[in-house]
Amino acid sequence: MASMTWIPRKRRPGIHRLPLARRFLGQNFLIHQGTIRTIVRLSGIRPGDRVVELGTGPGLLTRELAKVASRVIGIEIDKRLIDWMSEDGPIPRNIELRHSDMLKTSFQDMAREQGSSLKVIGNLPYSISSQIIFKLLEEAIYIDWAVLMLQREVADRILSPPGGRVYGILSVITRYRAEVTRLMDVPPVLFCPPPQVTSSLIRMDFRPPSTAVRDFAFFKRLVRQAFQQRRKKLINALKGLVPFSQDEIIHGLDVCGIDPGYRAEVLDIGDFVCLANALLS
Repeated sequence: MASMTWIPRKRRPGIHRLPLARRFLGQNFLIHQGTIRTIVRLSGIRPGDRVVELGTGPGLLTRELAKVASRVIGIEIDKRLIDWMSEDGPIPRNIELRHSDMLKTSFQDMAREQGSSLKVIGNLPYSISSQIIFKLLEEAIYIDWAVLMLQREVADRILSPPGGRVYGILSVITRYRAEVTRLMDVPPVLFCPPPQVTSSLIRMDFRPPSTAVRDFAFFKRLVRQAFQQRRKKLINALKGLVPFSQDEIIHGLDVCGIDPGYRAEVLDIGDFVCLANALLS
């Protein structure tokens, strides 16, 4: 699906009533009701679905989700916002608010609690968006899909092809376990307070990798090491990859048909998977 930029016609009335956003929590509340409805529509949520929302904010998206989903579990670290939602009006019975840190949420436990894999949606704080994505990937077997609002620059990195200027760690590790689609771009004016950058809404459909790595933790470590000094040739960038000697790394590269003189940015996901498995064989 081609991405689009959503341009507001007007802001939601009564926005002055919202609680003040807390900068240290990275809060930028999405306030444009038309965009909120569009997000629900683009997410593909259907009647009967159970949805986990990461970061409810003042609950504008939460209440819209509840009009379609059979149950919405909202995870919010700011107790003040949960209290505000209760005071703002009756909370629909199919909404459950949990005062919790999304970074400490166990998606495995939630999936077991729900008796099914999860559908996740959220407007992520920019400062922790990459951490949340990595956490979702680590628990991907318990999640069907995630629709996330994040900084456009992060979405660009995820979607970049090999050889792209911003192709890197996030590109490789995310797309190892997920098909990613940009749904739309969202300008700062739709938020309160407006962020300094444009946001992007992406959808991550989790699926088994085409070729599995033997050890996902090692795979992540290998990719990080390769891109840590991205201008270096692989044979030099991978020095210090414990516990492998240079000869073992050269052998692994040879097994996978990868030139030691290449840089990490030209390798595709299959190359990294092959190298990780070759080194562990």
